[in-house]
Amino acid sequence: MQSLIYIKSALRSLRAQRMRTFLTTLGIIIGVMTVITMMSIIEGMNRYVYKVLGSMGSNTIYVQKYKWQMGPGGRKSRKERREIAKRKDFTKKDAEAIEELPSINLATLTQSTRGAQITYRDNKVEIQQIEGGTPKSLKILNYTIIKGRGFIETDIAFRRQIGIVGPYIVENLFKKGEDPLGKNVSIGPHKFTIIGILEEKGSFMGQNLDNKAIIPLTTLKKFIRKRWRYHIWGAPSVLAQVHPEYTVNEAQQEIEELLRARRGCRFNEENDFALNTQQMILDAYNKITGGIFMAMIGIASLALLVGGIGIMNIMLVSVVERTREIGIRMAVGAKRKDIMFQFLIEAIVLTLTGGIIGILLGFGFSKLISALTPLPASTPFWSILVGIGFSVGVGVFFGIYPARKASKLNPIEALRQE
Repeated sequence: MQSLIYIKSALRSLRAQRMRTFLTTLGIIIGVMTVITMMSIIEGMNRYVYKVLGSMGSNTIYVQKYKWQMGPGGRKSRKERREIAKRKDFTKKDAEAIEELPSINLATLTQSTRGAQITYRDNKVEIQQIEGGTPKSLKILNYTIIKGRGFIETDIAFRRQIGIVGPYIVENLFKKGEDPLGKNVSIGPHKFTIIGILEEKGSFMGQNLDNKAIIPLTTLKKFIRKRWRYHIWGAPSVLAQVHPEYTVNEAQQEIEELLRARRGCRFNEENDFALNTQQMILDAYNKITGGIFMAMIGIASLALLVGGIGIMNIMLVSVVERTREIGIRMAVGAKRKDIMFQFLIEAIVLTLTGGIIGILLGFGFSKLISALTPLPASTPFWSILVGIGFSVGVGVFFGIYPARKASKLNPIEALRQE
């Protein structure tokens, strides 16, 4: 009951000096708003990334000539690229041998190229990626065909010139409402018939996942330029789907042992291949967002520090202004701990008010960013608790000194104060 009285007293004091209250809590507002905004954006990006990676096959191992690298040091030198290009290409027999492993559910050979143009009548679209697929690769990569059909074994055997395209190509190549199925298009100088349309996946790390075409692997090998045979990005690779009863790490160990034996790697030699997984992308992403999060903590901490100093300063001014009031309260029986508790409650109410305003502004600002930019935003409940916790913590830390100073005033000298 007494605490409620102190809170009401603190609120009356804040309303009496509204402008001073606003300016005092501005640092708290900015700090908490920054925390909530950044946490909302990072949480929204996390959910989106996990969704995209899951749709691409989180239990998939990519057996390739090179190891995925992102960020600083990720770009390979010309010498490194030449050395990687000299490594043995993966073959259909490699995929079949991998598929026989107990830890592997499905495995297939795949290949891709970049930088082709698809044409239909007078319309042209630059395709980011052309994949050479098989019926198994569509299953392993979790491709969903919303219209038409996927590949069948006869498509691969007869090297049919057919293709499955992403929604980006459909939207930009055909007129609105026009059915692309059965239409003949040109990919480079070659004619293809569209047999299927992929489900929309959006974009990931700046790459449009819907701007792609998938053609039979054997057809791609027939048309692929010879220069791509010596390019590491266009080299054949193996997609391996991990069996549900095994972990990705167990499957990687079995594949590594098998390929070292098949490729003749000596015990003292490094692998001339790499096993890549979605976890590697996720680790690189977490490093990036971890750096952003630490920068956010630094900015928010600085704002909260400035706000906390402002709180302590205004509370010290309040102690001086209310010295006679403190003396009167002590004279009528208030104990020192009551005085201290009153001023501490006022500091906490002050910072909590700023924190609540900061939470509301951060929530609104994150929604605005999500609406105006491609960045997704999702405000988790725990971030609100963090914002409130920061606010209360700042109030307690920076309110203790003024509260103790108020409680130590001599009541007789305080009553003499005009």
